[in-house]
Amino acid sequence: MKRLLLHSAGALAAIALAGCGHKDGDEHAGKDTEGAVEIGVIYHPTKGLLIPAETAKFIDLQTVEVAERPVNATHEISARVFRAAAAGEPRALASATMSSADACLLRPGLTGSTVAGALVAAVLRLDRSQGPQSGLVEAILQVEDAARLLSDGEFVAFHFTEASTNAVTAVPRTALFHTTEGDFVYAVSGEHFLRAAVKLGRMDSKFVEVTEGLYAGDKVVVHPVMTLWMTELHSVNGGDACCIVAKPKE
Repeated sequence: MKRLLLHSAGALAAIALAGCGHKDGDEHAGKDTEGAVEIGVIYHPTKGLLIPAETAKFIDLQTVEVAERPVNATHEISARVFRAAAAGEPRALASATMSSADACLLRPGLTGSTVAGALVAAVLRLDRSQGPQSGLVEAILQVEDAARLLSDGEFVAFHFTEASTNAVTAVPRTALFHTTEGDFVYAVSGEHFLRAAVKLGRMDSKFVEVTEGLYAGDKVVVHPVMTLWMTELHSVNGGDACCIVAKPKE
């Protein structure tokens, strides 16, 4: 286990919670200094982070209970215009190539729009003629463009949403963070906060479906997730070298 020596005021947020620590056994590290407060954040490789109440309050640690709720499926498509709108034809045509998995979120007739809502597009058809071996599907979009904003060859991004009424296990997007190892949350485990791997499903602007790794009723951290991750990361890879102890007054 590794212990963090946290200082009052700005040092707590700016330095200490970045992972500075001393190993168990350094019983009196900083004992003779003034202005330093030993909060005692402890990292355990199997239990996670133990964060005392004073520190949790300082960093505004917030948790929520995992619940079941409908999560709309949202998908962003970057499409290339191959036929711009013209006089007498207010609709442009655009094409986007994607994986079969992404194409499953679409269906002919589904409508989407640009982020600002200036343009609206509808899925005209899904072309799977490239063959199952390629695993690719071409989506043909029909774009309402009476103002003729788009030109041939131009790329434009559309957001499509498929509404859902089925309740699924979901967490706020703020609970998630991604590393080279995958997607994670910090789950409440007794008195500790344990990094837990999760697999994700559909996602909307606020919530993400969790298909593996959590159950309804579990609790997860929604703030400050990256602070906890940096603390754990430095506890594993850092140690004593970064620990800053206040100098005694002369």
